[in-house]
Amino acid sequence: GELARKKETVNDSDRTFIGGNRNPWKYGISLRASHGYALRPEAIEQAASILGRKAIFVDRRGYECELIAAAVHSLTNRLVYIESRAKKRWWSSMINITIKIHYVDANGKSNSVDIQSYNPFFGCDIGMMEWINDDVALLIYSEKHSTFVYRIGDTWPPQFAKIDERWSIKDNVLSFMGDNADVVHRLQIPSLKPLANILVSEAETDGRLPPDPYAC
Repeated sequence: GELARKKETVNDSDRTFIGGNRNPWKYGISLRASHGYALRPEAIEQAASILGRKAIFVDRRGYECELIAAAVHSLTNRLVYIESRAKKRWWSSMINITIKIHYVDANGKSNSVDIQSYNPFFGCDIGMMEWINDDVALLIYSEKHSTFVYRIGDTWPPQFAKIDERWSIKDNVLSFMGDNADVVHRLQIPSLKPLANILVSEAETDGRLPPDPYAC
C-alpha cells in the first residue's frame, strides 16, 4: 500500500525544509524573529496518528512532507494542521515548495488551501495554532513580509486578516502593532471583526501591549 512506500526523511542536515523554514545548514538562518506560544509536539504526533502517517516522511514522488503545527479538537477529533511539501529540483537549484492549511472535519472529510505568502520558499513561523472554542481554531503565522491570523473550522475557505508581527491576545481581543507605532490595532476573536484602535499608553496600562519579538 501507499503507506508502505512512504519512508522517514534522511538526517536533518540533508533535508530541504525543517519546521516550516529552509534548512539552515543549506540556506542560512532566517533573520525573522519568532513570536507566539510554544507549539506542542504531542499535538503534531496526535494529528499524525489520526491521519495514519508519520509527522515527517518522504512520499513516493520524492517530496519531504512535514506536519509543522497541528491542533486536535479533543471531543470530535476534528483536526487542523499545517504541512510543508518540499523537493529540490535535480536539474537546478530551485525548490518546489508548498505550505498548506488542512482541515479535517468530524466525518474525516479533508480540505486544504495554500497559506498567504510572498513566497513559500522563505518559509513561515507559526505563532499559534489552537482550538479556541468548539467551532474555531486560530492560526497565527509570520512569513517573509507579513503576519496573518486565520479562523478555521466554521467556514471554508478559512477567513483571515493581515496583522503586525507584534501581537497578543487577551479577553478574546487580538491586539497588534507595528514598530514605533502610536496606536494598537485590535480584532475581536474569533470573528476577526475590527475594533477601535487604542493608544499605546492605554494598551500598556491595561496589559494589552503586544511584546516586541526583537527585545532582549
